[in-house]
Amino acid sequence: MEWLGFATLITAYGCIFTAVVTGRKGWVLLIGWLIPILALTITYEPGMQINGLMVLICFVMFLICRLGMVDVKMWNIRQRKKHNILFGILYIGVFILLFYSVAQAQIQGYMLNLQGWGSQKLPIWRMALSTLPLLWLNVIYTRMVYTAIDRLRRKRQELKLLSCRCFIANEQGTEKGLNQGYFLEGIQNGVTYHFRLTRRSYLMLRKETKLRLQTETGLFGGIYVTDIGHPEWLKRARRVERRDAKIGMAVFVVVMIFSIWLYWIR
Repeated sequence: MEWLGFATLITAYGCIFTAVVTGRKGWVLLIGWLIPILALTITYEPGMQINGLMVLICFVMFLICRLGMVDVKMWNIRQRKKHNILFGILYIGVFILLFYSVAQAQIQGYMLNLQGWGSQKLPIWRMALSTLPLLWLNVIYTRMVYTAIDRLRRKRQELKLLSCRCFIANEQGTEKGLNQGYFLEGIQNGVTYHFRLTRRSYLMLRKETKLRLQTETGLFGGIYVTDIGHPEWLKRARRVERRDAKIGMAVFVVVMIFSIWLYWIR
C-alpha cells in the first residue's frame, strides 16, 4: 500500500509540473482521478477494507483521460465534428464511474463524508451541493475521453499556414479574463485555422509568420500537432526549459522526501 501511495503522489506531482510547464490546466484537473487512491493510501490501516474496483476505475480513467492530452503540442478541435449523442452517452458513463469512485471513497472512510452516506436521513440539499462540482468536472473529463477516442485513428497530412499570429487570450478570444491560454491562428486557402498551444510551443512559434506543420487528423476531424522539431525554434525555449527543469527537480526532491515521511516514517 505504501508503494501505491508513493507512486500515486509522484504521479500527481508530475501532473502539476506538466500543467505549469505547458500551461494546460487540464493536467491539474486530471488529479481528480487520483484523489480517491491517495485518500485510501493515506488513511489505510491494517484490517481496513480495500475497494479494488474503485482503485481500478480511477487508474484506468486516469490513463484514458491522459491519452487525450499527452504528447500534443498544438491542437485544433474547432474543426472537429460534434456527435452530441455520443458525447451524451460518454458523459453519463464517465459520471457514473466518477460518482461511484467518490461515493465509495466516502462510504469506506477514505475521504470526508461530505455527501452524508450512511446517515438515517440523507439531506437532498447536501447531496445536490456536493454533486454539482462533480457534474462540472465531468464535462472536462468527458472532453478528454472524447479527444482520446478521436486520437485512436489519425491521418497524417501537411498544413501550410500564412499570416500566422500567436497571442494569449481566453477561449472567447478576449485578452483579459479567466481561462487564458496560448493560441495561434493562420490562413490556408482562405480558411482561418485556430490552434491552441502549449506554453513551450508559444515560445517557439511566436515570431513565425509562416508555418509548415505535419499534422494528424483524428477520427472526428480534430487536428493535432505532436512534434515541433525545427532546430532554430528549439533554441528559443531552451532557457525557459532549463529554468523549469531546475525548479522541477528541486520540488521533486521535496515531494519524494515528503512521500517517504508520509508512508514509511510517520
